[in-house]
Amino acid sequence: MATNGAVVAPPTLRYAPPYGNHVVLDTGDAVVKLAHLRPGSVTVTVGQHVEAGRLLGEVGNSGNSTEPHLHLHAERDGQGLDLRFTGIRGPLHRGRTVHG
Repeated sequence: MATNGAVVAPPTLRYAPPYGNHVVLDTGDAVVKLAHLRPGSVTVTVGQHVEAGRLLGEVGNSGNSTEPHLHLHAERDGQGLDLRFTGIRGPLHRGRTVHG
């Protein structure tokens, strides 16, 4: 699911909609949410099949956000799942840029 919202410059905080521009992926086994995408950058539509490596959108600060970032969340049956990334060396932390 993709939604569009107004452009908000950092550090303006908006409370609704909380996810802002976002994409929800149904993998058949889990649901993965990518939120706070830059307005106008979402490249997929509801119900569209996507392959690994496809550009879904660009990082932004839409929704309940004060700075550009990507909120990544995975769940199954309402329970959050641990995420594991392959091909990334070293710890993930605030301010780190990861290229894939």
